[in-house]
Amino acid sequence: MSAAPRPGSRCQQALAWVLPAAAWATYAPVGLKYPFWLVVTGLSVVVVHQQKLWCTVWRQPGPVLLLTWVGWMLVSAFWSPAPGLDIATHAWIYALPLGAIFIGAACPPAAAKRGLTLFATASGCVGGLWFMHANGVLPDSLLWDSTLLATGNQRIASSVLLALGAAIGCWLLPHQIGPVRRTVLALAAVLATMGLASQDRRSGMVLLPLLFLAWALAAPRPLAWRAALMAAVCLAATAVWVASGTVRGRFAEGSNEISTYSSSAPVVTSWGIRLRMYEVTAEMVRERPVFGHGLGSWQQLWAQRVPFGTRLAENSTPHNDYLMVAAQAGAPAAVLLLGWWLVMARNAVRAGTMGIPALMVWLTMAVTALANATLRDAKFALPFLFLAGLTLAIESRHTARLKFDPTDRQH
Repeated sequence: MSAAPRPGSRCQQALAWVLPAAAWATYAPVGLKYPFWLVVTGLSVVVVHQQKLWCTVWRQPGPVLLLTWVGWMLVSAFWSPAPGLDIATHAWIYALPLGAIFIGAACPPAAAKRGLTLFATASGCVGGLWFMHANGVLPDSLLWDSTLLATGNQRIASSVLLALGAAIGCWLLPHQIGPVRRTVLALAAVLATMGLASQDRRSGMVLLPLLFLAWALAAPRPLAWRAALMAAVCLAATAVWVASGTVRGRFAEGSNEISTYSSSAPVVTSWGIRLRMYEVTAEMVRERPVFGHGLGSWQQLWAQRVPFGTRLAENSTPHNDYLMVAAQAGAPAAVLLLGWWLVMARNAVRAGTMGIPALMVWLTMAVTALANATLRDAKFALPFLFLAGLTLAIESRHTARLKFDPTDRQH
């Protein structure tokens, strides 16, 4: 992104006001995520229109790739056997990433940084609650039960967000003024990590060291500094592995599920179900590798291939975004999706220090998409894309050599 808004419009001020609540809502149920997403995206579109940024925003390689991918997915609706409602639902879901581009263009960098700070703080709060819950010292309450007692994809999404919150919180530390703010952020990062080690999902546990390694590799620092940071990440990951029986147990469970999987046997385990979905979806891709079966077709095709009434039949996605889009719109769709993420990650690396949070978000989306419905499921898509928009706004400050809001004295 190389465009950024000129400050002063009322819509931009309203956007800055709503961002803090939207940042806290990243851990809320999807019924709360959606209203904030719609408001933030709507205000962003208005700001882009008012400041005549349309051409500037969409002439960048990343947004152009995204538009191409969205367009190809929509075109595949013409040969889809899915019902009209399923097609419309998938069209809406796959258009959501466009909102991240608008947020990045419209959001003042100072407001974006405050939004990320509050997200990191929220991650610390959720991590602390999860740690207390795991140790049996947290009373029941409707305030946190929807997050701590959530199952399925919501639980996985919270795990991934904890890892992202901890990593972004660490990046934000030197960009804060005053010991109190730095202490709060440091505590939030520690609590998010403790909560991550206490919960029972593997996704965030794998992601956190990857985010720090990416930071170490991409940071515009001397080689010795980056090597020291990578060594520290490996040492910290080893320490957590040794100290946490929960972490070791979850990975041992996953390894056993993978090693005992058989294509001809019934499956009931988490990874057994995933592997079966990958196999069947790969068959769908091989049947129509170029054009796919059409937008929204996966669930209908899946129902034709698995026994009715089983745990397999209950799934609405193959838990892999690359296979999901390839089954619907062919291998070109998967290549375009990966290409978009890679181009956005490259732009983040070129932005230097201010691009590190964006790099973390794009890496999170690309890696999480290997084993989850990152885009198809709003539980993942809405918080990820909201954070992507914030990080793009911060990245644009360096990329375009823009002047920050004069009230943002923390930089």
